[in-house]
Amino acid sequence: MDIRFATKEDNEKLLDIERRSAQEGKIWVVGYKENFFDRLKYYSKGSILVAEEKGDIIGCIGIAFDEYLVDSVPRKAIYLFGLRTNPAYRMKIARWLKAIIQELENRYGESEFDFAYASVKADNTASKKILAHMGFSRFATLDFYACPVLHRIKNTGVCVERPDMDRVLGLYSGMSSRFDLVPKHVRVFEPMIEEKRLKLFTGEGASALVFDTSGESDFGIAKLSPGLRFFQVIGKYLLSPLARVPGMKERLRIWDVLILDYRTPRAARRVVAEIHKEAWKEKVTLLNFARDSTLGSLKPAIGPLSFKIPFDIMIFEKKEIPRKGRPVIWVPAL
Repeated sequence: MDIRFATKEDNEKLLDIERRSAQEGKIWVVGYKENFFDRLKYYSKGSILVAEEKGDIIGCIGIAFDEYLVDSVPRKAIYLFGLRTNPAYRMKIARWLKAIIQELENRYGESEFDFAYASVKADNTASKKILAHMGFSRFATLDFYACPVLHRIKNTGVCVERPDMDRVLGLYSGMSSRFDLVPKHVRVFEPMIEEKRLKLFTGEGASALVFDTSGESDFGIAKLSPGLRFFQVIGKYLLSPLARVPGMKERLRIWDVLILDYRTPRAARRVVAEIHKEAWKEKVTLLNFARDSTLGSLKPAIGPLSFKIPFDIMIFEKKEIPRKGRPVIWVPAL
């Protein structure tokens, strides 16, 4: 078995493995992105490692490096993402994982980093067991809320603009005293601004930073639990003139609301209404919001028509990091 860095020639094979990888939980998705390497552009240093046997890729994992503020102190971090196993080699998962973990230790064990982290659906028991085997434990839980885009026409008085780097950094610097995992550097935002993927919504007492992930994170719903499937069928039948309820395996355009900061839920709802209005015009299907689970539900701010998907942020600390237990933010490009 060989462990090597992936190249652009591996793109189609890696995308195929991602689409066919086994999943767990109430929601199964199928990816429609076109470039497996897209996420790396948000980091100054990163790569994809693949395990290969007789010329066939068995599995892969992404590695990226960045710095984040934890208790307002800069910490060097390694981000692990895109852990996938070729379904044809499902019985060899323990073997290839052992090999790739050893390779990670050989390559990065002596690196100057404070922690490594990964995100995984809270109900994905198999992936959490793999991370636990690698020495990871739960750091926080981010509750994601997926909202079908609603047809809004009312004037909200909310300002919409393309923010420059100073505006974006101003938003995040104001959060560094209240939250953990705030990015220290601007690198993650540079491609978002250059490609005009960010919009800033500002209203009285509330603001939101929205990231258009179109083409990079497009996915479809492959399977739902019976309860969610019932909600999806009824919702599509009753709400289709007023809301874009996604169909099964339909390619979805998505906006990620990275920041929703507000003084009152009422102020937030005005900004959220304007996001829906803009998203409807641009044929977006879903809005994603996220909030640390310790802060309670987001539904008073975003409305009841949403479904929650908890993700655990798993962490491996090289040395124990002093921490006051602040909530975490949605790390851009997570």
